Amino acid sequence: MYIGYVRVNVLVGDISKKKVKEVTFLVDTGAFFPVIPLNLAKELNIEPLTETELLLADGRKITVGVSLAYFKVLDREGVFQVALMDSPEPLLGVIVLEGLGVRIDPTTGRLEYSRPYGLASLSMS
Repeated sequence: MYIGYVRVNVLVGDISKKKVKEVTFLVDTGAFFPVIPLNLAKELNIEPLTETELLLADGRKITVGVSLAYFKVLDREGVFQVALMDSPEPLLGVIVLEGLGVRIDPTTGRLEYSRPYGLASLSMS
């Protein structure tokens, strides 16, 4: 079994894809939102649309900006909610992983597909 941090290169940008950059993200399966540091958000012209309160791993509650950003992981892409906040590095949360059908292989620490591509939805018959 792989034990350690998993970092992946991701294309991230504004939702119009006018500003896109390859960035290394720390994969954080304990984080709901992906986190984009404020300096990177500014560089990519990602502005807060609203604010929300987040509970951090150390138990603190903070208010952060929330916006939308474009992500491309492996060969899958989509637009997802992001938290804009002071952070030592970008974090890839479960919204993006689940939304794109990607997971961490615990034996290798690499990303792999968890299902066929396409947004998941609930179907009622």
